[in-house]
Amino acid sequence: MKPLAFVGQLPASKSILNRLLLIQSYFPEFKITGDSLCDDVHNMRGAIASFAKGEDIFVGGGGTVLRFMALRVSRQPGRYRLCGEERLFARPQDELLKILMQLGVKSELKSDALIIESNGWKLHGDTLLVPFARSSQFASSVLLNAWDLPFELFVSLGGQKVSEGYWRMSQRIALDLGMKIDFWDGDFRIPRGQKLAASWYVAEPDLSSAFAIAAVAAVSGSASLTDFPSQSLQPDAEFVRILASMGVPIVVSGTTLKIEKASRLNGVAVNLKSSPDLFPPLAALCALAEGESHLYGATQLVYKESNRLARMADIIRRFGRKVELLDDGIKISGELHSPPGARLMIETDQDHRLAFAAAVLKGAGYHVEIDDPEVVNKSFPEFWSVLGWQVPQPSSLES
Repeated sequence: MKPLAFVGQLPASKSILNRLLLIQSYFPEFKITGDSLCDDVHNMRGAIASFAKGEDIFVGGGGTVLRFMALRVSRQPGRYRLCGEERLFARPQDELLKILMQLGVKSELKSDALIIESNGWKLHGDTLLVPFARSSQFASSVLLNAWDLPFELFVSLGGQKVSEGYWRMSQRIALDLGMKIDFWDGDFRIPRGQKLAASWYVAEPDLSSAFAIAAVAAVSGSASLTDFPSQSLQPDAEFVRILASMGVPIVVSGTTLKIEKASRLNGVAVNLKSSPDLFPPLAALCALAEGESHLYGATQLVYKESNRLARMADIIRRFGRKVELLDDGIKISGELHSPPGARLMIETDQDHRLAFAAAVLKGAGYHVEIDDPEVVNKSFPEFWSVLGWQVPQPSSLES
């Protein structure tokens, strides 16, 4: 496997784009600078277009697309069918149904679809209760769908908060675009009749994708990421500090971030409560690092495209490290025994970020096979071409 040698800009953040696209569905004149070819953004665009045409709304496998669009369509009277991958509808959606019920919206969750019947939002009671313990997307969806309401909306956030960085992203975007929000004790109020106060917005590069490339560079070659934001809305910007603490050479020059291969990697202790998407590639780096590592604070990882805690623990054990599986993370200890060239099949379990983790191990010189390399299309279809690798094709290799 040839060393990484990448210089360039990565696609725009899918998290930011999907928030902006949702807002644009209320204000069609609003312009967005930046784009991404990933499945999640493609499905968001398609879902909004289908909604406008009165067609069934395909949301694919993206939790963000489903949760954002469910509240979007419920703003307008009608009957809607949001359909997609069965695995998506098996993920936690109870909170979504409870929110819809409080808004006077009928909903029915099926194995491959969510059926919504609405007469518009008609809040039952004084305050909308929004659970936060398993995902911040429910709160973000309520906030970003609260433009031009005919009534003021009081929202109370319940449960221990997870992925707060993405919730802060939603707040910042809404505030930047002119929404008036009153915050107190974690709850908030949105006055009636909120209008857009900006005509355009620039979506910064995707830092979750940036970390996938940076993690490979840390074990093989180098990467120079141009137009890297000095101050980012994205919680995954934390990866720069984390890599530096692991001993990875990092240089910031203007708007370029350069990452080079580390002579050795140090184990780390990292709280991933606000940036859980870093976990799979970071766990792979920690498997290659000297000493112990403790990744914690991310209970929501069991509810992602796969149970990322259990899946990464299993992968790392195959490389000879000791792994303690915790409710909110993992602890890695012991010595790395599998020599370079060891042949291992890694099953991505339909999870794009497990493929990123596998690429880190492959970049470090291990003969790793990936069962579904195209799973990266969900968030970063350019991943293999940015690495300069041919798309790895799975063989009959036994796991």
